[in-house]
Amino acid sequence: MSLAYTADAWTEAIVALSIFGPVAVAIVITIVVLRGKKNDPDEQRMRADQRAYEERKRAETARKD
Repeated sequence: MSLAYTADAWTEAIVALSIFGPVAVAIVITIVVLRGKKNDPDEQRMRADQRAYEERKRAETARKD
């Protein structure tokens, strides 16, 4: 591997890290934040309300049939 044998190669490596480094950090932060969403009390309440609504709709549909 001939990376960084010359000053130009070092410059290319630094530029590549400055471009792809922040992107990688942003991806990691996004994954951490979105995984934490599962434990959010508001999110859990919304899911419970959604389940209750779907059960009511199913019960109403079953009564009509």
